[in-house]
This record gives sequence, structure tokens and C-alpha cells, in this order.
Amino acid sequence: MGSDDIHKLLICRETDIICTGGVVFIGDGAVGKTHTALNLASYKKGSFIDAKCTNLSKSVNLEFDYFILYSNIEKYKVTISSQLYIMPGQKGKAETGQGLAFEDAIDMYFNVRSINDVVALILTYSVADIKTFQNLEYWLNRAIDHELISDLTSIIILGTHQDYVISSDVTDTMIQDGEKFIIRRIEEKLGFRMNEDRIHSIRISNLHRTGIDELQDSVSKAFFRAFEIEKIVNSQLY
Repeated sequence: MGSDDIHKLLICRETDIICTGGVVFIGDGAVGKTHTALNLASYKKGSFIDAKCTNLSKSVNLEFDYFILYSNIEKYKVTISSQLYIMPGQKGKAETGQGLAFEDAIDMYFNVRSINDVVALILTYSVADIKTFQNLEYWLNRAIDHELISDLTSIIILGTHQDYVISSDVTDTMIQDGEKFIIRRIEEKLGFRMNEDRIHSIRISNLHRTGIDELQDSVSKAFFRAFEIEKIVNSQLY
């Protein structure tokens, strides 16, 4: 879907703007993708998911939900309605009877999704396990190979389990280097340069509920950017 086609998912009324798009979580297993997605999806109700009260477990299937975010700009109320997908963190294909690994789930994803382009790709790692951060290169490559990234996509590098450690082995310098690596790899593989303002790095604690506001804001910014909301508002006002 190109920049012209994405506007088919946009409704503009006198004081309302409604847009619809896709958000995909990708990363190793057991890094908190599902818990984070549940918190993001429940944000529309002003509530949070308590891990102690759920039966969350390592994902071996393609999971999906939806969420609605609201923003205001000038006289407009902006409603973001998103399809949200959580990819399993097991690499390759799974053996029969073992659920779905990533390559199995991605095939299913292309069959069940109704929106082609991913507005926000959330590369997820655990700050308590540096290997999960190092493995983001693998997941970035899989996202590129399976066309989950377009010139409309924003990328969020999400560190979970902030409550598990006092200080993380994943340093700010490593994250900054990771952002630069993403820009280079996308330009090398996809042929376009991703602007730095389309990459956000966030650390959250699903237990203490810190960082969820920032994650919500980054997802909202991704939609504003993809649908050129501010440009639309300015054209209507002036």
C-alpha cells in the first residue's frame, strides 16, 4: 500500500478524523510482547493488565487484538483504530503439534490481516537479557524479508522487564547504535532512507506500568506520520 492507498483507510469529517492501521510486535519469546500488547489494547478502557491475575505464557501462536487511541489537534478529535498482531518468538518453523513458530505465523498473518501495511513495527527485547537485544538484528531481517516494513512504517525499539533489573546491560549507546544500524539496513535492503524521527526507543515495566504512556504516544505519532494528519488539519484550517 502506497501513500495514496493508505488514505483509503482515513475518514475526515467536520471535527473528526478516523484512521485505521496495523501494529506488529516482533522479537524473541518470553520478552513480554503479549503482556505489553494487552496493556496497550486495554488502554482504551483506562485499565491495565495485572500479570499476577492472568495465565500469560510463552506465545506459540499468532495472537491479535485491537486498540483505540484518541488524540486532539486543533478542533479535531483523532481516533486511531488499529489491528494489533503479536508474532511468536520461536524462530523458523515448528514441528507438528508444537503450535506455531514465526515462519508458520507469518504465513497465517498474510491470510488473516485486512490491512497490508504496518504502521508501527515494535521490535521487542528484555532489558534483563542482552541476548534478546542482540537478536533484534535477526527479527529486523525477518521483518524486511517478509515485507513488514514500508516507507510508511515507524519502528519502536521496546525494552521490557524494566522492573527486573537495577541497571541493564543494554546501554543507551547500544540502543543508539541499534537505531543507526536499522537505518542502514533498511536503506541497504529496501532502497529508502528512514528518517531518525521514525525510530523511537522506549523502556517499560508492565508490572509497575511505567512507560506505557510513552509507548502509546509513540504509536500515535506513527499513525499521525503515516496518515499525514497534521498536513490534513492544516489544509482544512488555512
